[in-house]
Amino acid sequence: MDHCKSQPSITRRRSLRTRAACGETCHAASLGLFAEGGVAETRSTPGTTAFRLLALDEDPGARRRVGFRHRLLASVAGCAALGLAACVFGFRGEIDFADEVTLDRVETVQLYLPTTNTLILTGQPDRTSMSWSGRWVTLGGSSDDSLRSARKASLVWETWETIGRLRPDLPLEIRDITLLEQLDVDSASNLAHEIVGTGDVFVSGIDAYLSIRLGGGNVQVDGGDDQLVVRTSRGNVDLATAAAVDVASGVGTIELVSEASADIVINANGPVYIELVEVDDLDIDIAAAGPIVVQLDTATHVGAGSYRRSLGEATRRLWVRSNGGRVELHMIDAPAAPDPDPDPVPDDPLP
Repeated sequence: MDHCKSQPSITRRRSLRTRAACGETCHAASLGLFAEGGVAETRSTPGTTAFRLLALDEDPGARRRVGFRHRLLASVAGCAALGLAACVFGFRGEIDFADEVTLDRVETVQLYLPTTNTLILTGQPDRTSMSWSGRWVTLGGSSDDSLRSARKASLVWETWETIGRLRPDLPLEIRDITLLEQLDVDSASNLAHEIVGTGDVFVSGIDAYLSIRLGGGNVQVDGGDDQLVVRTSRGNVDLATAAAVDVASGVGTIELVSEASADIVINANGPVYIELVEVDDLDIDIAAAGPIVVQLDTATHVGAGSYRRSLGEATRRLWVRSNGGRVELHMIDAPAAPDPDPDPVPDDPLP
């Protein structure tokens, strides 16, 4: 399956960096498959579910993805360490799913997810329901085992007063051999959203408060005008927003296009690149940095280590700690004005 095709298309104003549409944040699910085994796949529609088994010996083109990510590889290794010869995962079970719930009286949506290859959250104005679709992937020693495990995995929607939560329901016996390969969620743009999990996250169209807390994974956010909080232990963070920003990343590059006057607080362990639309009231505090380049309308600087500067009334924080990473501050490039027509075509002369 080409996961690149499912990545969201987000248009950005930027001059610092560009990336291929399916660059470093595009990952295929990787599972431990063995030559003597097969690939068990599951497909579902609203009315039917069809299963098919692809024997690798019969179909050399079957997906042989080596090295399961995150805990799944550890689970296989753990079986070997325990000397359990029967614990050999040679079959991959997949099941597609979809569902929808009302957002009546909900003010905050929480997405508490298991290990997830890719989460795509899209906000839509005036939406009164939330829908989702995705695919569970499990491993098993036989086709029946893998498919039976895939059927046990589910997402559960629960509500408490004004909070709605989508969470996994995974029996203990499949918890370490199950991956949410992809999840697409369509929700209301005016509601607060909180995401907790591990894996790559793509968000667009959420105008209200947005919190993303990951055990690891890349983050890309487009939009928002309230507050944006991001925590990831490892992964790149790419933001284009008018919201106040509070970001911390254990390892990775942080890129921010700040489209309004709002606070910016960044704690990173790598390069930080920021583009700003306004700089009239900035309290700039950069420390623990490597090279520093500042090219703003009212301030320029080239140095290293730290930089402190107050612009105007300095009511808006721009605090960066990069732990030796490069820090660059630039203005958002204004769109170029169209060139006047140097030689306009005259009107046809009167007869």
